[in-house]
Amino acid sequence: MSESESDAKGMIEWSCDACDRSFPVDPGADRVPCPYCGDINRISRGTGSAPPAEPRETPASHDSAERLLRMVRPALVRGHPLASLGSLGLLIGGLAILILSLSGGLPEWSRWPGIAAALAGLGWGLWIFVLGHRWDRLKITDRRTIDERGIVVRSTSEVLHTHVRNIRITQSVWQRIAGIGTLEIDSAAGDGTADIRIVDIPDPDGIKRLIDRHRGLGSHD
Repeated sequence: MSESESDAKGMIEWSCDACDRSFPVDPGADRVPCPYCGDINRISRGTGSAPPAEPRETPASHDSAERLLRMVRPALVRGHPLASLGSLGLLIGGLAILILSLSGGLPEWSRWPGIAAALAGLGWGLWIFVLGHRWDRLKITDRRTIDERGIVVRSTSEVLHTHVRNIRITQSVWQRIAGIGTLEIDSAAGDGTADIRIVDIPDPDGIKRLIDRHRGLGSHD
């Protein structure tokens, strides 16, 4: 086995916090720059660690051997292109009106509409990028898929790969162009509704292939 092949097997797939693009990282690293946008990603300690040499058949040993394969968040800008442009336009337009009114280029009373527009754009942007889906994330391990939402009020749903009955991907025309989609996972114990449903997730086909590989379908390369 060549050195490059050995190194590749020790790497895990990571999704950039800023641009949502995936790239291989060393699971032992602390901070890794994204090769696409340069954003510094903080890698969780122990991510992708190998299982013990001789694991015993106990629940505790199974939990310790579980490996995180991939973590992704909904694409914020690509998922809300019009809202993103609208919030940015309000913010820039409001600031421009405010500056012109203060410099004498516009009547003094126009500063108040400018302030209102800037605050509206800022609030809209915060709702989209912070309060909306910023704290939603999908984790895929070698045993299960976990959907985590929220930071103060949290909710978690998970489906074991061995219990997956169906995986659905829905994409609009824009989502296909942007490389995102809605991913739904049904379990064998479900009631007909999706146990996990996450919208505007990047690379939904790649996530489906990863889950299929670990539920015994597809290639194991």
